[in-house]
Amino acid sequence: MAVTFTGPEAFKFLGFTPKATDVLQRNPTYLVILLIVLIGLIGIGLLAFTIHLITNKDKPKPQKAPPRGAKK
Repeated sequence: MAVTFTGPEAFKFLGFTPKATDVLQRNPTYLVILLIVLIGLIGIGLLAFTIHLITNKDKPKPQKAPPRGAKK
């Protein structure tokens, strides 16, 4: 018996409410859009974190001037 991704049980494995599952069965494009948006947001977050790591380097500390009247 072949398992297909159609019929009333198609999106039951996601664990959504019956009403949400019914909406996904009528228009599965919403699920695709949701996944694309989530992947995009995660990508933007990772890009921002990578830029933060690269640009957050310790700056060299300025050298203190010797006190006045001190011999070299």
